[in-house]
Amino acid sequence: MAHDPLAKWRPAEALPAITGAAAVFLSIAGAKVILHSPMWCAAITEMRLEAVGMPCEGLFSSFVEEDDLFFGGEEALREALLEAQVVRGDALLGIAVNCAPALIGDDVRGVAAAFADGVPVAVAEAGGFTGEFDDGYAKAFLSVLEALAPPRVDKRPNTVNLIGFSAVDHNAIGTLQELKRLLSLARIKTNLILGEPETSLESIRQAGCAQLNVIVHEARGGEIARALKTRLEQPFITAPIPHGSKETREWLATIASYFRLTLPSALEKEIDRLKADTPHG
Repeated sequence: MAHDPLAKWRPAEALPAITGAAAVFLSIAGAKVILHSPMWCAAITEMRLEAVGMPCEGLFSSFVEEDDLFFGGEEALREALLEAQVVRGDALLGIAVNCAPALIGDDVRGVAAAFADGVPVAVAEAGGFTGEFDDGYAKAFLSVLEALAPPRVDKRPNTVNLIGFSAVDHNAIGTLQELKRLLSLARIKTNLILGEPETSLESIRQAGCAQLNVIVHEARGGEIARALKTRLEQPFITAPIPHGSKETREWLATIASYFRLTLPSALEKEIDRLKADTPHG
């Protein structure tokens, strides 16, 4: 693939790890999310997520200050947890830890446990030195999987999980809806899409039902898929989100071939129709 000199300025690639972690936690319906970070890191993260249309009503921050760097930020975290009002029935308490608190060594899990009231707690180390958006995304989902511990269950035939999706990507929701529709026409069921807005906790717990994990974004989803293979004995393939009718046909054929399915003629006609409707095919 040719080098893209503008890649680092594209939306997801230009965002820090804490934004990736926050995006993951906020994609879970009913989650409360704490950014354990200084005020401006939290404010910039929220502005960036709101700019791509992600609701941030469940987002809070500990607003770590200068004194906390010397004496510890645990009290600031407690105040944020009190403001968030975590109650039994909340889906998840997700905490993204930024650079400064990570260096201090705050006992984030210990403090959170006292406020969790039985709610699962996921903690992601997501400081700027840990990487970019994709790294924070992966760390957050791995922490969610650790918190929920989805069990090994019987696999449902011709069923996939899509790994690596994010609502911050350009036209992400529309693309996702179309790919789900085309997979259905190919007689392939979608079990779980990691990163899809309003993902339920139960659907993540049922991740093991899928027969195959499809990595749609390697930098975000590769480590997650490998963890799921170890935890749930699920194989995976890499098939990046396609663009245009030719790539879409190849994407569907790649997934269908794993299940030894051929693309139905009705789907082939649908792809041809999409090609006709798209200026560049």
